[in-house]
Amino acid sequence: MTQDNAPKWKRSVARMLAGGLVGAAVSAAALALAGSALLDAMGPSRVALATVGLVYGLMAAFVGFGLAAPRMGARLLNVADADELREERSGMLLSVITMGALGLALVLLAVARAPGFAAGLVPAGAAMGALIAISVAGVVASWRWQGRFDELNRQLGLEGCFWAFCLSWVLLTLWAAADFLGLGAVLTPIDVVTTLAAMMLLGSFVAVGRRGMMVR
Repeated sequence: MTQDNAPKWKRSVARMLAGGLVGAAVSAAALALAGSALLDAMGPSRVALATVGLVYGLMAAFVGFGLAAPRMGARLLNVADADELREERSGMLLSVITMGALGLALVLLAVARAPGFAAGLVPAGAAMGALIAISVAGVVASWRWQGRFDELNRQLGLEGCFWAFCLSWVLLTLWAAADFLGLGAVLTPIDVVTTLAAMMLLGSFVAVGRRGMMVR
C-alpha cells in the first residue's frame, strides 16, 4: 500500500506545484499589465485582494477547461479519469460559475475608485453593485441547488466552511489585536475581505485533504 501511495503523492504534488507555478506566472503577468503606476497607487492591500481574485478566476478557468476537454482535463485536474469529470459535470459547472463570478467581483473591488485611490479603473458603485449582486445570487443559488449535490459534497462544503471560519478567526483576531496594541500590523477593511476570501479557498483544500481526496 505504501508503494502504491508514493507515486500518487508524487503526482499530486507535481500537479499542485505545476498549477501553483502557472497561477503565479499568470497573476504576475496580469499585475504587470496593470502598470507600475497603478500598482503603486493600489498599495499592498489592494494588490493582495486582486491576486486572490485572480486565483479564483484561474481555478474557474482550469476546471472549466477540464469540463470542456475531459480527456486533457483528467490529466490537469486531480481526478481519476475523464468519465469522472463527465459524471460530475453539473456540480463542477456550478463551481466554475461561482468561482469565476467571485473572482471577478474581488478584482473589481480591488481596482475600484475610492477615497485615497483616485486612480481606480471602475466606479465604486459598479464594484459594490457587482459584489452585492454576486453575493445575493450565490445565496439564492446555494439554496436552490442544494438538492443537486450528494451527501459527500454537502459534507465537504460544511467542513470547508468550518475550516475557513476557524482559520479566518485565528488570523483576523491576532492581526486585529496586533493593530489595536500598536504593534505595527495595520488591519484595513479590505484586508478583512482578502483574508476571508483566501481562507475560504484554504479551508476547502483542508477539508478535501483531510479526507485523502488530494491523492488519486
